[in-house]
Amino acid sequence: MSPQAPLNLTAADVMTPNPRTCSIFSTVLEAVLIFRDADCGAVPIVEDGKPVGVLTDRDVALALADHDDTLSRLPVGQIMSRGVVSVPPDASIDIVIEQFGDQGVRRLLVVDGQDRLLGIIGWVDIAPLVPDRKVGQAVGEVLERP
Repeated sequence: MSPQAPLNLTAADVMTPNPRTCSIFSTVLEAVLIFRDADCGAVPIVEDGKPVGVLTDRDVALALADHDDTLSRLPVGQIMSRGVVSVPPDASIDIVIEQFGDQGVRRLLVVDGQDRLLGIIGWVDIAPLVPDRKVGQAVGEVLERP
């Protein structure tokens, strides 16, 4: 069993702060270079500092079948996942875990009161902090969704 998370741990405590981002007009190649350089699998897409979507390495892989030779030049806005799932920085770890399961996502964005991006949280950030059973439940909920 993983150790129990401290009761007062928040999203801000476990997020990766100030993640690298792209605009909807950035090319897929620019995003892939961020994946490589930042050793990550997701890039928040922002307009005026506010997240409007997320581009994942999976989005890029699936788009390859449709865009083959032109994929690297394609704007990320054409293949990104829309509909941002976010939490405030003061959200408890329990709320974060709940959002992962309820929303069926593998990553959450952390935004302030004006919806400006502060950070990103992935499963890898919280898994060591919570009991295995709780992580297993939330992962099961995520995997049930396409």
